[in-house]
Amino acid sequence: DRRVFGEVNLAGLHAAERLVLDGFFNLATAALPWLEKSGWGRVVAVSSFVVHVTGSKGDLFPVSAAAKAGVEALARSLAFQIAATGTTVNCVAPGYTRKDAAGHSALSQDSWKAAEAIIPMGRLGRPDDTAGVIAFLLSRDAAYVTGQTVHVDGGLTLP
Repeated sequence: DRRVFGEVNLAGLHAAERLVLDGFFNLATAALPWLEKSGWGRVVAVSSFVVHVTGSKGDLFPVSAAAKAGVEALARSLAFQIAATGTTVNCVAPGYTRKDAAGHSALSQDSWKAAEAIIPMGRLGRPDDTAGVIAFLLSRDAAYVTGQTVHVDGGLTLP
């Protein structure tokens, strides 16, 4: 939901919360017994750069940002709760990522070009950029990484 304060209503906020927060919460809760028994379970939630940037670095998405920030908070809490079991819980926060030409886009072509111009690496992300980080976080090599949000955004969230 791209609507800003004054345009978005409480129903829009609650819809985003139900979709994003409830989805993560229900999935993690259902998986919890198996994660605790596994000895090396892995959870990776997908957040978004919109939690971490505002203003000149991109369009505002207050409802999406609130819901994704909630996912990051839930993930950190779960990471702490089950760390002793060997299970890790992390998030990835992709930046502006190139979409399939035929797919839905919340941004106009001009907005995509403007986004690309503010990314320090000078390009939009590719789905494989995020997938590679997720694959690492799901691996045994990431056994000592938990409770983190990894930004996959070409430097967009740099101060």
